[in-house]
Amino acid sequence: MKLKLFFLCGILSPLFYLLMTILGGMMRPEYSHTYHAVSELLERGAPNKLILDILLVISNLLNILFGFGVLQLVRIHQQKHRTGIVAASLLIAAGVLGLTITVFFPMEPRQLPLTFPGLMHLILVGVLSILGIITIFLFAVWFKQQTDYTKYGAYSFITVIIIIVTGAVAAASAIIESPLMGLAERITITAHLQWTFVIALKMYITSK
Repeated sequence: MKLKLFFLCGILSPLFYLLMTILGGMMRPEYSHTYHAVSELLERGAPNKLILDILLVISNLLNILFGFGVLQLVRIHQQKHRTGIVAASLLIAAGVLGLTITVFFPMEPRQLPLTFPGLMHLILVGVLSILGIITIFLFAVWFKQQTDYTKYGAYSFITVIIIIVTGAVAAASAIIESPLMGLAERITITAHLQWTFVIALKMYITSK
């Protein structure tokens, strides 16, 4: 039952993130989900920033708790569990990094000069993206070693490919300031969110 609570956190984490983006867009009529980056909802001086920050903090905290639950699950599987431990640890680290970005390094508005916090935001978001890819890849490797999760290994590998391809498109769109940059970014983020939701749901259903 204790593990189920951790896995429930993993199910809820993507939902709080989606709530943040949907609610943020609704509260800013000029905001476009196809053009603007998600981070612009939380940029310095953004309207309704506090409530959106709270939702994102909750999402990251839930993700950290999910990571601790996965860490316990991995340790239960005594055979070939080192990769799983690293993957679960990176999942926790991603949540901590997400909290750090939200609280200390918000995005700077596009029209303003880039400050140190704004620069750190760009750097850490890039690190977080790479960390997410590595994490899912390691889970894919670990899943392939577990009889209960074999098919989720292939699913995770496919997710990694989707994130890499769409992430590259999103990065290129940002560089050329494409009007579809926000859409490209959201496809990448959604791929990651749905992976977290599906894996957490699987673990919740099968755990005791």
